[in-house]
Amino acid sequence: TLDHIAVTTPPNKTAYKYGETFQPAGMVVTAYYTDETSRTVTGYTYSPTGALATGNTTITVSYAEGGVTKTDTQAITVTAISNTLNSNSWATIKAVSDAGQGANYWDVGDTKQITINGKVGNTNISNLAINVFIIGFNHNASREGSNRIHFKIGKISNTQVGLCDSEYGNYTSTSGAFTMNTSNTNSGGWANSHMRKTVLGSDASPTSPRANTLLAALPADLRAVMKPITKYSDNTGGGNNTASYVTSTTDYLPLLSEFEYHGARTYANSAEQNFQQQYAYYQAGNSKVHYKHNATGTAAYAWCRSVYAAHAHYFCLVNADGDAYDSAGANYSWAVAPGFAA
Repeated sequence: TLDHIAVTTPPNKTAYKYGETFQPAGMVVTAYYTDETSRTVTGYTYSPTGALATGNTTITVSYAEGGVTKTDTQAITVTAISNTLNSNSWATIKAVSDAGQGANYWDVGDTKQITINGKVGNTNISNLAINVFIIGFNHNASREGSNRIHFKIGKISNTQVGLCDSEYGNYTSTSGAFTMNTSNTNSGGWANSHMRKTVLGSDASPTSPRANTLLAALPADLRAVMKPITKYSDNTGGGNNTASYVTSTTDYLPLLSEFEYHGARTYANSAEQNFQQQYAYYQAGNSKVHYKHNATGTAAYAWCRSVYAAHAHYFCLVNADGDAYDSAGANYSWAVAPGFAA
């Protein structure tokens, strides 16, 4: 009869991040019998089988034969989670997010420092230390995707900033400037904009980002955990407030919409709000004023991805005083402050 069992070869993986599940691959369990024989067995079970937490230090392995059940344990480690967001790796943050537990550890507004380094459009950004901050947990999950922590770029010394280039406040047709388009039109809306594709690279894979985009300039450990977001926007433009113009795109680094900032529609396509929610960070009353990343005492106009529905040339802005603003020709250069999800 069965006398006892033992894990005679440990599994390939014994170190886990919070939210991962135990992987038995490589583990060998041996059964020992009262007649001093033994054999390798495969019909064992183990627990826990669900998402691992920081309190889990062992896996209990059980095997039953002939009405007798025996157990053994396998030691594991699970990476601890800090309530200080900045103390966690991006891999740990993703694991917590995957488990839908972000709000149990961190708060809207919490920050984590990253370094932006690379050419963004025509602008070289060299080792810029900047904080990203949480703007919502599972924001608009039924449309945009569940188990996501939404962040925004960024803050410098607790000041909300937008990235600015040397053309800030000017008209320009130069490809790579921080403009929505290289000509004064909102035709094609957010989906086909110069900002989305050439400046941000929001439509590309984070693991294979387009060169000379903000996505490519983000740190690799962050890009490795970024999740796609289904965003709804006016993707036609052209000066008509037409509901069918609001369609979805898959984005990794989108600008916020007018409604996501303000929780109200002023100039955007009136149908956008049917598919969007205001981000919790701004719903809580936090300031919408952005400052220049390279002059943090100077308030800046910041782009939204929403077209101005009543005008064929404009996109929406957040004004330098934090209000919704409409007078933004598509080939003006203004501040850029996108979001992402992990």
